[in-house]
Amino acid sequence: MNTAAPPAAPPAVVAEGLAFGYASGGGLTRADLTLGAGTMAAVEGPSGSGKSTLLALLGLILSPAAGSLHITGTDTGALSTAGRDLLRRRSIGIVLQDLGLLPFLNAWENVAAALGPRLARHRTQARALLGDLDMADLADSRVTELSGGQRQRIAVARAAVKRPALVLADEPTSGLDPRTADSVMAALRSCAERGAAVLLVTHDAAVAGSCDRRHVLDGGVLSAAGLRDAREGSLG
Repeated sequence: MNTAAPPAAPPAVVAEGLAFGYASGGGLTRADLTLGAGTMAAVEGPSGSGKSTLLALLGLILSPAAGSLHITGTDTGALSTAGRDLLRRRSIGIVLQDLGLLPFLNAWENVAAALGPRLARHRTQARALLGDLDMADLADSRVTELSGGQRQRIAVARAAVKRPALVLADEPTSGLDPRTADSVMAALRSCAERGAAVLLVTHDAAVAGSCDRRHVLDGGVLSAAGLRDAREGSLG
């Protein structure tokens, strides 16, 4: 009888020597990064250091000029444009600074829209996720009636509803008061607990410090700033 354990799942992200430059200058010089399922990582760095470029590369919006990128074991460099788009839709959730919520839809409809145009088909799933993120009472509210922090949490729910392997968040707590920022971070932490690798870029040292791992982008080069295992810390 064969009792060998099944092979371990590949990391959500493996980037090696990732680089991208703009004709006007700037971009990303080198990024080496590995993220496993359930990991919440932060990238810090000043404006112009390459943070947005890194997110665009990991989100398969840009193609690297050098280096390699594997998402859940798939070599993205070997994919066609259609293949990259399909992998993004299936495996990556993105929370943008401008959120991109549809103002003519309510909260659950915005979340359901990530699953396809037939919103009613995904109503139960969308409302359940909002409930998991302590937003059940907002499910029927128009997003135009909600606060910035509430809209941010809905954007996180929309990114998470497909159960992606990777969630990317661009300055998710920018402009929020501390209490609201905590609720947004709790929503992102919930994504990690559901099995996603979560990567966020931030200027806030406190936000970065609440993550499991911290990285710094300086001059287009990504380096590790430290490692924090929350569970070990809580046991110590």
